[in-house]
Amino acid sequence: MAGFAPLNPLLLTQVASNQLAHAYIFRGRSAPEQAIALAALLDCRAGQEHRPCGQCPVCVNILAGTYPDCRLLEPERGSHRVEAMRALVNQATLAAINGDWKVFIISQAEKMGDEAANTLLKLLEEPPEHTILILLSEQPEQLLPTVLSRCQLFVLDQGVASQSEPDRELLQEAATLIQSLPELPVYEVLLKAREREKREDQRSFLLALLHVLHDAALGVLAVPMAYPYILRSATMVESSLELIDNNINQKLLTDVVYLRLWQNCER
Repeated sequence: MAGFAPLNPLLLTQVASNQLAHAYIFRGRSAPEQAIALAALLDCRAGQEHRPCGQCPVCVNILAGTYPDCRLLEPERGSHRVEAMRALVNQATLAAINGDWKVFIISQAEKMGDEAANTLLKLLEEPPEHTILILLSEQPEQLLPTVLSRCQLFVLDQGVASQSEPDRELLQEAATLIQSLPELPVYEVLLKAREREKREDQRSFLLALLHVLHDAALGVLAVPMAYPYILRSATMVESSLELIDNNINQKLLTDVVYLRLWQNCER
């Protein structure tokens, strides 16, 4: 089992439920390891549902960087070249060689110029089946908006696996909020968003919301959201946990989080 990092719980849920996105942005210290582990899990022949085995030919070759259906693209001379992106797009249209999936990992994706990003956009707009694109970036805000909007963002090292469990009362309050959102008018949603003035209190409640959404994604808890919107909401809340630790307008951030949760609910 050695060799691969444990996958983010929300990613595992997507794999288990066959709800993988065609494109991701991974941000965080563990992003490269998470990308490699996901690629291995998809084609591993001997692993369990939650982790690749680390010993079969697929895992051994992925760890060695020689697996033909998993390609890592690094910037050349400080940037990603248009020619390299064209080659990647062409490769993505071909059938997998060894396994069922093809995974393309772009390191330091923020170093794509506009021309290279627009070349990649063709792949994002018409993704081939069983092909996943993972952009690794510590500065995803520097990516073109058209690229950002077509990728699912995971802010790693900040979520369920790396945070202490909120207390039971806070978890219940978070579950009650999500379950009540479809019945609330917008002004009440905004009032709820501003109930906690201290940054640390808001952060604790966001973490409780993330735990509730994680349980909902696993089918442990019923919430008024379709499954894809549970995942989108969880990813959004996870990203907000990092942003709230930065020097950002807290009221604006929590307004956006609560309104997005409200929009994602079924009515």
